[in-house]
Amino acid sequence: MSDTPVTLYRPDLVASDLDGTLLPPSLEFLPQTVAGVARLRAAGLPFVVCTGRMFKSARRVLARLGITSGPIVCYQGALVADLGSGVWSRHLPIPSHLAADVVRVARELERHINVYVDDELYVEHDDSWGRRYAEYAEVGMNVVADLLAVVTAPPTKIVIETDSDDVTRLLPELQARWEGRLYVTRSLPHFIEISDPQATKSAALAYLCDKLGAIRERTVACGDGMNDVDMLHWAGLGVAVAEASDEVRAAAGLVVPRDRLGELFETLVEAPVRT
Repeated sequence: MSDTPVTLYRPDLVASDLDGTLLPPSLEFLPQTVAGVARLRAAGLPFVVCTGRMFKSARRVLARLGITSGPIVCYQGALVADLGSGVWSRHLPIPSHLAADVVRVARELERHINVYVDDELYVEHDDSWGRRYAEYAEVGMNVVADLLAVVTAPPTKIVIETDSDDVTRLLPELQARWEGRLYVTRSLPHFIEISDPQATKSAALAYLCDKLGAIRERTVACGDGMNDVDMLHWAGLGVAVAEASDEVRAAAGLVVPRDRLGELFETLVEAPVRT
């Protein structure tokens, strides 16, 4: 773990991003990560994955981590659901008129977009961007003639996919365009994520803390992406993986190599209770 002197206490809740944090680029969980998560759960500490993934995608992947029950935060915070029952307890979709504006802008920019309605993926073009995403997420892809017709049902999230340099250029423009009306952030290097302004990981965790009786100051949140920065700031202790960017690491109180997250989880189980 980091040499930064941080006093660890047994938390009320541990939250973690999935892709790039718990799940390496190889898409195979490290044995020590699996063991650390199992130790947290066996000790009765709530462990919540907060991911940009669709619910059905995350549910499938987390089964390989040994997690098949309990709450999960999906779509960057737009959805809180129960892994076991599949029940959605908090859902903040994008209003249809704003979603239609996003579709029109993406068309003008000639960029690929993914639209998510009722945990289904919709695209207008069967191209490499859509196929690569569907394969990565292990989901089907619905190709439609007109996404404007799809978003008459408010979508949970919309993603613009393009190359990483283009994301860097477009992101501030789109954030300015929809400031105060939509939450626009970056997750994976080639994803611009667009959702309701309250659909953030930190807001979803605040909702869960209220339900579970957890105290914010006694939470730990782990992440690696720009879409994790809000929850790293929000948590009692924000933990960035060492592989994250400088900006993400600067938002954290502790930096830990990805392959030592399991060790951190084991340490948290044995840590003293804050008095």
